[in-house]
Amino acid sequence: MALYVSAAARRRKAIAVAVVVGILAFGVGLLIGRQQVPSIDSRVQSVQSQAGDIATGIERLDIEYRKVLAGGDSMDLAVLRPLTELVTRAQHAMNDAPWITATQRNALLDALTQLHQSAAATDPLATFEQKLASSAGVVRSTFGVKA
Repeated sequence: MALYVSAAARRRKAIAVAVVVGILAFGVGLLIGRQQVPSIDSRVQSVQSQAGDIATGIERLDIEYRKVLAGGDSMDLAVLRPLTELVTRAQHAMNDAPWITATQRNALLDALTQLHQSAAATDPLATFEQKLASSAGVVRSTFGVKA
């Protein structure tokens, strides 16, 4: 035996089902979306990690510079090329770090340029090491990385 259900009752039931399905779909979509987008903290940590690696790479150039001064390596291959790669990595890291101001960016690029010029001019080891330490310090301070 069939029961009569009015059109209004069927409409209310359809609307209720649609609302519940919509809420569930929104909740699932929100959960999935939040898991796929990296948090701001993770993005900041990633950029700071890159900056720490860049600063460490700059500090390690003193070993190569010593070899060049001793006549064991080519300045271009051992110091200038890796330094150019570090500058490129620093520029990419700055692009990923919106908290860095134009003044900070310019100061960092100036420090790296002076370091490159010092290496190209084959400055004495003490001068080059001082510029290495200064440049690495500027990288760390610009990105907020602890030594």
